[in-house]
Amino acid sequence: MNYKELFTALKNGKIEKCYLFEGEEEFTKASALKRLKELVAGGDFAQMNITRLYDPAPDELIAAAETLPFMSDRRFIEVRQCSLLSSDKTKEYDPDKAIEKYQDYFLNLPDTACIVFYVRGKAEKRKKMYNLLSKRACVVSFDTLNDQELTQWIAQQLNKTGKKISFPCCQQLWFSAGRDLTFLSNELEKLSAYLGERTEVTAADIDAVCVKSTEYKVFDLADTLLSGKGPRALQMLDGLLREGNDRLMMLSLLGRQCRQLYYIAVMTEAGKKQNEMAAELGLNSYILPKLLPLARRYTSGQLKKAARLCTETEYLVKSGQMMDAGALEKVMLEIMSLGKEHT
Repeated sequence: MNYKELFTALKNGKIEKCYLFEGEEEFTKASALKRLKELVAGGDFAQMNITRLYDPAPDELIAAAETLPFMSDRRFIEVRQCSLLSSDKTKEYDPDKAIEKYQDYFLNLPDTACIVFYVRGKAEKRKKMYNLLSKRACVVSFDTLNDQELTQWIAQQLNKTGKKISFPCCQQLWFSAGRDLTFLSNELEKLSAYLGERTEVTAADIDAVCVKSTEYKVFDLADTLLSGKGPRALQMLDGLLREGNDRLMMLSLLGRQCRQLYYIAVMTEAGKKQNEMAAELGLNSYILPKLLPLARRYTSGQLKKAARLCTETEYLVKSGQMMDAGALEKVMLEIMSLGKEHT
């Protein structure tokens, strides 16, 4: 089940006895947990019917589930940090015996309890507990929203404040600020306040108000570097390092951009159209026009060399054959020399 199906079921009053919430989209996951909790244990005595457990032993969880609710039809039991669903080690109980006990107990869960196993990120699907819950519980996957879903979500959030945004501006927003909904919700609040009496978000508003993600800043650094402004790019790198950003992560992002440019150059030489490039590379219509002028500055051979340089350097650092310090700067200087070869 995905999050949309869950919200539809809850709207129709269908509540299961046991759930597993897992997936990378934390904002929607937390919203779903809050809504489910309100439906199960809302009212004047809510706090008396809500229990949160951290990696509980089976007896502890069963005792909570068997406790009758107070002035309510159900109790809500939220299970966090369950090591049976992650790579963490169990605290004070035998995992194999725990699975055996749960196998029997989950066959006859009480009608007076609603249990939610809440996992940050993705659950370990190879674990026996995941296999058990996939058979005896309702597994809800909260995956990262695709472009269309993200656009709809942003539009809905802004609509609550009487504001609206175009699709190109949505693309600019999530490209510059990132796709994390928790962070985006804060940026949307800032945009709404910044607009004042105006109702529509513009590209200039996003540039003026929204915090840029590290990924965007590295994209901007790479754009500056590959545009032939090497000294400026090195100054930008110094700023990113002072902010505490990791050299290896930035090297990986630079390598990804060089690969994208290489593929664009090859496709351009093959006569591909922009919509075909975007579809094959998975790039949205906001990013591709920014990459095309860069790809035209170099030959496909030069861009392939730049991409390989990033990949090989990243491997050498990860394998301990090269020091982390200075590795990214060395790559940037070599890419600058490629530009000089072209001129």
